Amino acid sequence: MNLSNSATCGQCSRADRLRLLNAVTQFGFALSEITLFLDTHPDDPDALDYYRQMNRMYHKVSAEYEDKYGPLTQFCGQDGTIWKWASQPWPWERGFY
Repeated sequence: MNLSNSATCGQCSRADRLRLLNAVTQFGFALSEITLFLDTHPDDPDALDYYRQMNRMYHKVSAEYEDKYGPLTQFCGQDGTIWKWASQPWPWERGFY
């Protein structure tokens, strides 16, 4: 086994995990902001389109993250067979904070 390849794979995995986590954060922030705007502009078609786009992307990257690395919150990623939230490292134990 080549240790340098192993280290590289670990770095790629960490980089991918951080990339996905950053995307979840960014799309989540965009959703929070656009919902505030929609509270005062509920009929704005551009804002509604933007909301739909950000919502779609948020769910896409969240699902990708959860498929690869486990649930983001205790409310997500539960398939009913086991309580995944408690069976994996907590988000702050994953070494990314």
